[in-house]
Amino acid sequence: MPKADITSVDPAFAVRWYDEWIEAWNKRRPEMIPALVTEDFLLDSPTTRHTGWHVQGQAAAAGYLRYVVTAYPDLRWEVTAPPMFRSDLARVAFSWRGTGHFSGVLDPPGVPGTGHPFDFSGLEVFDFRDGRACYLNASYDLLGLMKQTGLYQGATKAARS
Repeated sequence: MPKADITSVDPAFAVRWYDEWIEAWNKRRPEMIPALVTEDFLLDSPTTRHTGWHVQGQAAAAGYLRYVVTAYPDLRWEVTAPPMFRSDLARVAFSWRGTGHFSGVLDPPGVPGTGHPFDFSGLEVFDFRDGRACYLNASYDLLGLMKQTGLYQGATKAARS
């Protein structure tokens, strides 16, 4: 895991930085990502853990943004709470909400969209080094998202009959 600075993050910097992160996602601008993350940036999320996808580096992080917005073309992120800070480490947590429809394609593996809407929330915890994010640990309900988008039906009454 990339090492963060051993100092607190300036709150004004963190808010500006996250505004740019959200802008890159909401405006579908993967070219903004390299300016925001270190060369060894590591992205860890329920999706990457479930799929075994190793997202490390600026190009991989930009590719992850492209992957997500290809599957969810109208995805919209919003910040839902003030950031939370560590005082002894360059670590900041941001709460968010994501809404949209699964109307694109998850590629890989090539799963066509269902058109179903989704509304989910989560937390992104970033570590920073030299003014850029070096690590992201994201938390959200992947199973709940899959249910909303129609990709996971689960055990239903009909299936149990």
